[in-house]
Amino acid sequence: MGYLEIVFPQWQGAGTCSALEEGALHAQQAAGLESAQRVALAAEPATARMDGVDHLEALLAQQQSCWRLLQQRQPERILTCGGDCGVEVAPLAYLNHRLQGRLNVVWLDAHGDLNTPASSPSGHFHGMPLRLLMGEGLSRMLPLVQTPLAPEQLILAGQRDLDVAEREWIDAKRLRLFGVEAMAENPGCVAAALNPAWPCYIHLDLDVLDPASHPWVCCPTPGGLALETLRQVIDAIVERVALAGAGVTECTAGRVEDAATAGALLRRLRSRLA
Repeated sequence: MGYLEIVFPQWQGAGTCSALEEGALHAQQAAGLESAQRVALAAEPATARMDGVDHLEALLAQQQSCWRLLQQRQPERILTCGGDCGVEVAPLAYLNHRLQGRLNVVWLDAHGDLNTPASSPSGHFHGMPLRLLMGEGLSRMLPLVQTPLAPEQLILAGQRDLDVAEREWIDAKRLRLFGVEAMAENPGCVAAALNPAWPCYIHLDLDVLDPASHPWVCCPTPGGLALETLRQVIDAIVERVALAGAGVTECTAGRVEDAATAGALLRRLRSRLA
């Protein structure tokens, strides 16, 4: 199967932000992803923190469910509508292994998502998925990451709320980070840094946008990208390299109308994937 659309309305990675479930479904509707495969949420009730992570059993069950879907369908390209940022683990791990580590990853997000259970101030998994994808972190989920992301595969973009441990990891691994000002001045700067021989996966947490453009997110963070700048950044990426996958996450819109921006961005990415 060449292309697969997934709706993964996971909210448990964001602590108590259950509005992410409804937001993901509204984003799906706004984007017109009628044929998308939905990853069902686990029936387990909210649980106390385990191994440094809230709602761990539900998160593990949901990642396994998504992984099974990917193994059954064997897609070459994936569009994911989330849910919290933790929904990216199975799709990105699957594609990176399939491509044997020859994959650009652009992480558009106000946050680093580079914590481990030991370093996380919150115990919320949506602050940990990228570190896990790089081969460190939650031991019970690491078996999904058969081919960890290498530092040279990764570009951080838009991060402006980083924990101390995340800054230290970024410095230690010499990760490339393009700030909001750099992208506003030159929307093509991220695309220019990509390996032109590799396809790309774009992770898009809607909190990379300034809250004035899209306030319906779990963790609104001032000083973000203007919507038009984000569009230009995405367009520059897909003009330079092929798109292997993308995920749009962290929408809390309580109405379909409020998910219009998320829907439009999903459609923009879908046009390069389907």
